Amino acid sequence: MAKSIPAKGKKKKKLPPGVRERDGRYTYRYSVSVVKDGKKSRKQKETESYPTAEEAYDAGILIKADKLRGKLVDPKNVTLGSWREKWIEDYKTEREPALTTIRNRTTATNSFISYIGENEKLREVTGDDYQRYLNTLKRAGKKKGTIQRYHDGISLMFSDAVRKKIISSNPTDEAVIPAFKASLDKIESGEPDIPKFLEKKQLKHFLNIVRFRGRPQEYDFFLILTYTGLRIGELLALKLTDFDEEEKTISITKTLTVLTKISKYHLGPPKNKSSIRKVAIGETVIKAIKSQIAWQATRRKEVELLHDAGFLFWSSEQHGYPASAINLEHRFESLLEIAKLPTTLTPHSLRHTHVSLLAEGGVDLAVIQERLGHKNDDITRRVYLHVTEKKRKAATDSFEKIMKVK
Repeated sequence: MAKSIPAKGKKKKKLPPGVRERDGRYTYRYSVSVVKDGKKSRKQKETESYPTAEEAYDAGILIKADKLRGKLVDPKNVTLGSWREKWIEDYKTEREPALTTIRNRTTATNSFISYIGENEKLREVTGDDYQRYLNTLKRAGKKKGTIQRYHDGISLMFSDAVRKKIISSNPTDEAVIPAFKASLDKIESGEPDIPKFLEKKQLKHFLNIVRFRGRPQEYDFFLILTYTGLRIGELLALKLTDFDEEEKTISITKTLTVLTKISKYHLGPPKNKSSIRKVAIGETVIKAIKSQIAWQATRRKEVELLHDAGFLFWSSEQHGYPASAINLEHRFESLLEIAKLPTTLTPHSLRHTHVSLLAEGGVDLAVIQERLGHKNDDITRRVYLHVTEKKRKAATDSFEKIMKVK
């Protein structure tokens, strides 16, 4: 059969390198490394089709970049360990998470990789494999909150693999977090499922103990933490320039993270956008801040500063560096023992205490959430509803009395 001759004057469209046209759609052709029976070879592959040659070529540029970085491999050969390393790197770039979040995601995926094996092919991990892993965590004594956090991190890793077409489905999608039923004793006692906090009388007793038995800075630190409801990382990141005495506010624009040692601290943005805020403070907090400033002025004359970045609270050993959250947590427990209060409480419990006392004082939940820097937090809501339960019951009694009036 004779070949058809293109119309006179009509030239075939020149395509970018690597781009192919098929039925009016365009793909980019490339090769990947394949290892079979210990031997390396190349396998030809194509991208999905695009409506224009330019889009297909752009996709090819991204593939070339991955090839240069040694990231482009045949999806069939991607192991769990190698994918986790790539995912963590991409996760940092795409989401810019806090250092603690990266640490938590790494811990979660490490746990799963230890259970399955780092050389297990990503495509061969099944839903049954994953469910058995979750069940193993429960049998090993992990708490429900820990299992949920591990699940969240591992799910993200597999979801990213689905999004990037490394696997076709996410083995964690149908997983069930093992149930943790409340004990009969707890149910019959009527103990509410809310975080622990100090009652007003307990708080006053605790602060009194810290004032007379605590070490330098501790009274001011725990008082400010209680009176503002700040997260501990927010308070440790606070600098003298964040304090506005005239406006009676402190500006929350950063949080402190320490993964190894205090000299390698990291300042990053707060937990979320709503956490960036100005917190109104009263005379008690202003007095505590001034007390801290005066203490620093005295210490500057007595010791050599190893670092001077303007932090409100200093490390007890490396003056000028920010105070250590771990050391303060240990000290908090020791002070609770002296005060004969439950040592299951943590410095974060003072944030819950702040919520409970504001709720007791009649402050609206939305106002409390704004002050604490989160728009919708279930824990804050549960504390608030628990404290205001008496008021709701009183409202019912008032209605009964009104209806009985003739």
